[in-house]
Amino acid sequence: MPSPRPSLPMLPGPAPPAAPSTSADRLLKELPEDLKEPMFYLSRLQRCKLVGVPALERYADDLPGWVPYRVIAARAGHGGDAVDAAVAHVGRPFVWAPELEHEHDEWHYIERPLRVEGRVFNDCARYFDAQRELGRDEREVMVEAVDAKLRVSPDIEALLLSTHDHPLLSLQADELWGWNPRYFSGSNLLGRIYAAYREEFRGRLAAGAASVWEPVSAQV
Repeated sequence: MPSPRPSLPMLPGPAPPAAPSTSADRLLKELPEDLKEPMFYLSRLQRCKLVGVPALERYADDLPGWVPYRVIAARAGHGGDAVDAAVAHVGRPFVWAPELEHEHDEWHYIERPLRVEGRVFNDCARYFDAQRELGRDEREVMVEAVDAKLRVSPDIEALLLSTHDHPLLSLQADELWGWNPRYFSGSNLLGRIYAAYREEFRGRLAAGAASVWEPVSAQV
């Protein structure tokens, strides 16, 4: 029996009116399985970031939803050629969301405290930095951080499941965790970690598992 479609996390803010027009740059409440262009998720918490920005203000009162990644990239000063190159790199349109980042300098996001082996950390970034100072492998630490984050964040689990099988990719300067739009290169390791969890979750739900939470081996 197929699992129910996960709903988008409805974070604090005013109740949204009907979605805007059917133009090519419209906000989408749900991602289609056949994606025509890269998309970026914005929760209601991002409204204050959109107001006053000509390319984004029209979305402010309709959140949450998905907007074309191109308008987000343009806001960050990246041209359409960077998005085109990223699509060519992964082979098809991709998606991303601030909730999937391990740091939140640009967008608003309320991160829940993580509990790892009996210790509590305020967020992924603090856990990652603490483990890196111990000389541990960064990839291993990031898998642990994402695992702990997903365990306390059912809204992010639902958001992740709503992305179907679309590639997950972040345009950012860090070429290890994302894909650098300036140099057209990057490992996109963070996106690959989340994609591995998504595959595990979908497989368990399809098999009728009562919970997706068993030990996850993220192959990245």
